[in-house]
Amino acid sequence: MLSALTLNDQLALALGVLGLLFLLINLLILKRNKPKHIPEPGKQAVEHLLHVSSEEGKRLVVGLGHSLANSNLDLAGASGLSLQRALLKRSLFNDHPLQSYSGDGVLACLSRMVVRGAYRGALASELFSGSLSQLSGTSPLAYTSSLVNQIPDSSNAGLLLAGQMSPVVLLALDQADRHALPSISAIASLSGQAAGFIGNSVNLMGEDIFNAAGKLDQRKSSLAGLGAQDWLRIAISLGLLLGAILKMGGVLP
Repeated sequence: MLSALTLNDQLALALGVLGLLFLLINLLILKRNKPKHIPEPGKQAVEHLLHVSSEEGKRLVVGLGHSLANSNLDLAGASGLSLQRALLKRSLFNDHPLQSYSGDGVLACLSRMVVRGAYRGALASELFSGSLSQLSGTSPLAYTSSLVNQIPDSSNAGLLLAGQMSPVVLLALDQADRHALPSISAIASLSGQAAGFIGNSVNLMGEDIFNAAGKLDQRKSSLAGLGAQDWLRIAISLGLLLGAILKMGGVLP
């Protein structure tokens, strides 16, 4: 059966098996030992905003982006949903619950489902309000304008931007700086990440955008998945290096 597979298929199968093996090993390690504390500036910045929100009785504003199904399906646009879920678990019973805004109809519906599920899981369905997750414009400019309008509110503790966003989001970050509002950007699009360098916002890039939720959630399954991802990356790097050496040595065709 394996002889019928091409070399690429065999490599993909081997990587899949290695990934599952690394995941199992990490799960067993985390089951026996507590996860090690590794300082991470992005995670600590988000936790600081949550702490300020809880201590000062203010709300954390989350922008989930404006691109999931507006033009074509882009799963990177949903990266903020897992982050929203992790934040909700820590702020359900704050004086001002987490407030999120979406610029895509499908994304807004999914966000509302996440919020409802979080309250239902905490046995506090009566505290759920649909206004905690709002649709605030169906175009990049309209969405950003809505965010800019929300920032001056004195009840805000901080601004967190996630998902797919255009460079227009620079207007929201500039407004946050003008009102001395701490901001964090975990934007998946490259143009949006570039805008995140403007001002004083903490800018998450690369894998930190997608791993932030797992690191905040601290569930063993999430942490094991992140650990397996690291080990698999090492295995792929070593495999590429070995392949290059064998190719230069004439062992491989």
